[in-house]
Amino acid sequence: MKKVVVIGGGGIGSWLLSILRYYFERNQLKDMELYIMDPDKVERKNLQYSKFTEEDIGKYKAEVLGKRYKFDYVVAKLTDQSQLKDYDLIVLAVDNSEARDIVYKSDKFWIDCRSKGMEYSVFFKSARTKNNTLNLKRAPESCQYNQRLKLGYVDCGNVIAAAIGVAQILNYFRGTLSVSEVIGVL
Repeated sequence: MKKVVVIGGGGIGSWLLSILRYYFERNQLKDMELYIMDPDKVERKNLQYSKFTEEDIGKYKAEVLGKRYKFDYVVAKLTDQSQLKDYDLIVLAVDNSEARDIVYKSDKFWIDCRSKGMEYSVFFKSARTKNNTLNLKRAPESCQYNQRLKLGYVDCGNVIAAAIGVAQILNYFRGTLSVSEVIGVL
């Protein structure tokens, strides 16, 4: 049984978990034990582009998603590599460079899902040596552009990044990873 942790339960992570539940229910990931790690609480602004409802506001994202999709959860911020010791695969769906830096420096295999508006990218551990565009010093930011949200537009780059992340998790478990990055704009 391999243990996987999804770090981040917001715009990308919440969609990723909902898609993973679909594959769990079809026995495609029967050898996987999944955890969600996130220290944050659901805020009203999250409702526009994440898998949360009004009833979730004020509750911990990890707990809400863990209970909803029947995965284990950890309400904690990733601050140290020791928190990763029990996991075989790390899936990043975070908006901060500190967590990425901790994971990138670990010896674990990782998948890093990112998006901004209609842009999406998914990187894998092997990409670190091939691609020097992995900017670890980005400021924390939403997967949406604030000015577009103010106009009432919700873009879907986060959903695409989540779907690609799930595809690569499936490939990881099937032993068929063949690329080191996927980048696109709609």
